Amino acid sequence: MINIAGVVSIVLFYLLILGVGIWAGRKKEEGNDSEEEVMLAGRSIGLFVGIFTMTATWVGGGYINGTAEAIYTSGLVWCQAPFGYALSLVFVARGSKIS
Repeated sequence: MINIAGVVSIVLFYLLILGVGIWAGRKKEEGNDSEEEVMLAGRSIGLFVGIFTMTATWVGGGYINGTAEAIYTSGLVWCQAPFGYALSLVFVARGSKIS
């Protein structure tokens, strides 16, 4: 049992996404292939937006539920994710241009 209308709509959606990607790729200026340009597309992200972006990336349902489960079943000492994330922020901040 395949929902033909659903399959057709998904295929059309992905063809639309592919078309937009091809159009944007041809529209891009030549010689502007730096990593920052690829990630930000000529925009800038401020500190405030950057902090909220990183928080939204890391703190999702799996992180919150996994941390709660690890603490409940094994104790705080064995729950390594919050400590690892905090340490990685400290080490990255020390090695970056922000500090």
